Amino acid sequence: MAKRVKLDARLDSAAADRLRAQLKESADSDLTLDGTAVEMLGGLCLELLLSARSLWSARARAFAVDAPSAAMIDDLTRYGLTPAALAGDPA
Repeated sequence: MAKRVKLDARLDSAAADRLRAQLKESADSDLTLDGTAVEMLGGLCLELLLSARSLWSARARAFAVDAPSAAMIDDLTRYGLTPAALAGDPA
């Protein structure tokens, strides 16, 4: 069963250490991130999420962002990405 983590509302540089810790705590399990509350997605946290997606894929673990908020989707679009960029399936 996948571990579920609710993402903070503001994923800015101040939230990066907390996000990194949450990801590190979940490293040995499939992971679903709940994006419903995200109001802002900054570049540093986006890099952490993209890196985590790659790491989970390399470990043949499921990685997903469930129900990204409209604001999160807007921020992803601003970076030239779609929610699919954060989807990771086991290799």
